[in-house]
Amino acid sequence: MEIIIRNYKAKDLEDVNALLKEVYDRERKGKTLDNNIELVALVEQKVVGYIILNKLYDVVDGIYYGHINFYCVLEKYRNKKIGTKLLEEVFNICKKEDITYLELTSNSSRVAAHHLYKKLGFNIRNTNVFRKEII
Repeated sequence: MEIIIRNYKAKDLEDVNALLKEVYDRERKGKTLDNNIELVALVEQKVVGYIILNKLYDVVDGIYYGHINFYCVLEKYRNKKIGTKLLEEVFNICKKEDITYLELTSNSSRVAAHHLYKKLGFNIRNTNVFRKEII
């Protein structure tokens, strides 16, 4: 099975929305911003994986860091190294973009995903994530 990782294109919207609907019950509505890098994973020209890398700047430490959003693979394609390949491409981009470290959040129920994150060198931080809806 050949897995192709490439930048998201507007023509991917329908497939990406089907993927986001399956995994998160959400749809992509916004546009790609300059500080966002969006990748898709393709198998036989079908979008089966998606990831967003937000490039952020820490003004206190004077470094760039990345935040991963909406990282997902269609259930039928999981455990086939697609998620690993997406993250490996993100790691390569981080090196080119001088991104010092990556962060992501993950629901506690996603045990298999947590195993992958640990296998690829992510560490669990002792923190809570808080959110306040403004609009």
